[in-house]
Order: sequence, then C-alpha cells, then structure tokens
Amino acid sequence: MTFPPTDELSAGESSWRAVPVSPKFRDMAGGHILPIILVALVLAGITLRVLNLLLEASLWEDEIFSVALAESPITDLLLAALRFDTHPPLYYVQLHLWAALADSDRWYILNSTLFSIIAIIALFEACRRIYGWNVGLWAAAIFALMPLQLFFAENVRMYPMLALLQIGLWYVLQRMIVEKRAVMRQLLLALCLGLAVTLTHGLGFFVTFFLFLHAGLRLFKAVPARDFRFFVATYAVVALAALYPLAIGAIRQTEGVSGFDLPTIGIHLTLTLLGLEFPWPTIAGLFALPLMVLLPLTKTRDRWIGIFLVLIPIGVLLAISLLAKPVFIYRTLGLFLPFLAISLGLYADAAFRVRTIAHRVAVSVIVLLMLYGGVNYTMAFEKRGYREIVAAWEAQTTEDAILMTNGPSEFWAVLRYLDNGTGRVSALQIQPPVRDGMLRLREKLDGLGAASLGLFGKADHAVVGERRVYPYVAQDIASASPDVWVLNPKSENCVLGDAAIPLEQSDTLSLAGHNLTRCHNPRFGSKQ
Repeated sequence: MTFPPTDELSAGESSWRAVPVSPKFRDMAGGHILPIILVALVLAGITLRVLNLLLEASLWEDEIFSVALAESPITDLLLAALRFDTHPPLYYVQLHLWAALADSDRWYILNSTLFSIIAIIALFEACRRIYGWNVGLWAAAIFALMPLQLFFAENVRMYPMLALLQIGLWYVLQRMIVEKRAVMRQLLLALCLGLAVTLTHGLGFFVTFFLFLHAGLRLFKAVPARDFRFFVATYAVVALAALYPLAIGAIRQTEGVSGFDLPTIGIHLTLTLLGLEFPWPTIAGLFALPLMVLLPLTKTRDRWIGIFLVLIPIGVLLAISLLAKPVFIYRTLGLFLPFLAISLGLYADAAFRVRTIAHRVAVSVIVLLMLYGGVNYTMAFEKRGYREIVAAWEAQTTEDAILMTNGPSEFWAVLRYLDNGTGRVSALQIQPPVRDGMLRLREKLDGLGAASLGLFGKADHAVVGERRVYPYVAQDIASASPDVWVLNPKSENCVLGDAAIPLEQSDTLSLAGHNLTRCHNPRFGSKQ
C-alpha cells in the first residue's frame, strides 16, 4: 500500500514543495510504515472504547433518561419521548429492541460502544471507496481518536448511532457527486438515511440540510435536470420529517451558549475538539479551531467538505444561539465530527504526499493532541452515576423513608437501583403534577377525550417496599412528615421553596458527585 507519485497532485498541492526532505524520510512516510501507524491508531481508539466500557459501567442523568424510555412499552416510549424530550424517538425504539436481550448498565453502554466502533469501520470504508485507502485510514484513525467520540461511545445516548447514519448518508450523496448522476436506488437510500438522521436527534434535520445542500450545490450543473429534480424531491420529503423536532424544539428549553461569551465558547470548542477534562479549556479550543478546522481548508482537494459540513454549520449554530435560541453546545457541535475527520483525513493524506515539513508537523500535532485528549479523558473523566448514592441511602435509612428528586431522570435513577430495581415503572406512569402551560395542555387534551393516553401520569410518586420516592420536591409532603431526604437539593439548609414550616438540615450524604440531604420538620420534635 503506497501513496501515488507526486506528479499526480494538483497544481495547488505542488506549490507546497518548498522544503526538501531526505529520501529515507520520504520512503518511511510513503511506504509501509505510515499505514501501519494509522492502523495502530485506529486500534488504539477502539481499545480506549473497550477500556471505558469495562472500567466504568455506570449511568448518569441523560443515560438514565434513555434507559427509562427504552424499558417502557413501545406506546409509552413514543408518548414519553413526546412528553419529556427534545429528540425524536427513533434511537429509543432501537434501544428498546436492544433491551429485550438484557438490561444491565454495561449492556446498555455496549450498544453505544458497538455503534461507535462500527462507525469507525464505516467511515474508513466510505472514504476508501471515494478517495482511496490512504484517506480512509487517515480519516478512520482521526475519528477513532477524537476524544468526544470516546465520550459518546460510553454514553447511552444517540450520538454513535447518529454518526453511523450520517456517514451512510454522506457516502450515498458523495457517490452521486462522483458518478454525476442520481439513480433511483441512491435516491431511495438517501431518503431512508435522511429520515433516519432527522428522526434520531433533535438537530438531525440540521445535519441533513447541510448534507443535501453540499451535495445539491455540486450536483446542480453536473447531473441531468431530471436527476436533480428527483434529488430535490427526495430532500423535500426528508424536510417534512423535520416538522417533528422543529415543533418540539420550539416549545422546549434548550442548552447552549446564549450570549457572546468568548471563554464559554472556548470551553465548548475545547470539549468538541479536544475532549472533556482537557487543560486550559477556556482557550485551548480557540487555538485548536484554526489548526483543526481552518488549516485543512488550505488544501484544494474536496475543500467543500470542510466548508459546508464543518465550518459553516459551526458558524450557523453560533448565530442561532446568539440571535434566537441556545443550541451552540459541544454535543451539537459534535454532530459534525465525522465530516471533520474526513476533512482532516484529506488534509493529512495530501500533507504526507508532498515534500513539506510544516504541514506534516501540523498533522502530527493534531493527531498527538487527539491521542493525548483521548487518553486524558479515559484517565480523568468520571461519570456521576447513581448506583452508589442510592445503595448508601437504602442502607442508612429506615424502611419507610421518603426521598424527593428534582425531575424524571433522577427519579428513574432511584427506581432503577433501589431494592434491586423492583420499583421500575413505565416512563409515563409516575410524574410530578403539571402546571402552567402543561396544565392548560392537559385540560385541552382532557376536553378532547385524550386523558386515557396517560401522557401526564397516573400517580405522583412511587412506593418501593414501604419507601416513597417523589419525582419532584413535594412541599406538602415535607410539611407533613418528620423527615424527608432530598437528592441534589437546589438550595442549602433545607429551604424547599415556600414551605410553610421551615425545615432543619439533619444529615448529609455525598457519593459519586451526588448529595443527599435529610431535612427534619421541627414540629415533630428534636432531630434523631
């Protein structure tokens, strides 16, 4: 496996040949050594994924949310996704099928790990078919080492599945560009994959828009008019599916940068490009952006990918956050990492095929930064799982203790681990009382005879043995009970909203990043 001779490079690439290198160095870079190194880097990325799966099999808040939906009956799953989440339900349906085989924490994480590993293989194969072996190896190695992809690979969320779908859609559209035609089989594949991407993540429609835009601009003059009309019609159908996430996103609160705060923007760029726990997070990402995103654009080979599938989407996400709604956050930036890997793979391949030291050094720095970021993430990052704190509370409290949480995810986490999970229920069965806008929506649905859907729950607390667990801080219950425990209280010293009777903090318990506070009602006598 060798690189093609340099006389096959474009004029723009040949202009790089300013710094001569020794024949021995050139032979090592262009012969068998480099492919072996790239394969080793791919294997290193896969090894880190497996290590994360084996070393830390715990679930935190968003993962608990995924698991609770997946373990619900399919009808409840679909309604719960509509009720609680900003994301469409396709990923949860897939996870529901996965849960039919087993239900341990590690089993659920394995789902993401396998999707992530398959995505690496798919990216290699897609790039190999479009650009050749060398670009395929570079792109796969870079993608495998991306620290944020390691984070996604050990989280029970939709990102690894989405990455695989995105790579598939990119490949189908890229084949149209290469072949300068859009046959029916390709259009049907693009339709199915476009719908799948759109219905997997709340911003999946955003990704499909840029993928089809990128392809459409390159196909406009290159394919017969009839083919292009069919291409546009295909995207029109995919765009209709975007009505679901757009409608839900319009009424739900979203996360992200809400103002031009440069340190915060830098943090999200650091998390995206260099991973969680990377040093100097407020500035590291700002320095990494030109190195990893802008520098590859200096290459003339398929510059479109870096511009339309990385740079412009990042800019648009920031603009939306500043002007309309917060969406600029490392997780949404991470949606475009597969295309950044392709852009960097093309850049790295060209850099190692020409006689210039500067760009080879730049590529080496990028790879080493990602390798460091991935190893650093694996060693330093720790999930805030719930198993330990729930087990400690169960061991140290009476059989009739009361626990209050701050929402569905914490509530479902307690039920998952309390008394070996005997209290697990459907995600729709128990919910806090609704108020404000949700109350008006409930009244309208009741008026239409839709109360039987159970969209707002059948009870406001769970009973596990004699213990009671609430998915909200119930002030009336706290006022009528001698003691209540609050998981991760939002205020100190047992200030529970506007409770009529002030409560006194009695005990605290902290484990794995979580805090439990025991609040005593003085009306029932002194603390015990």
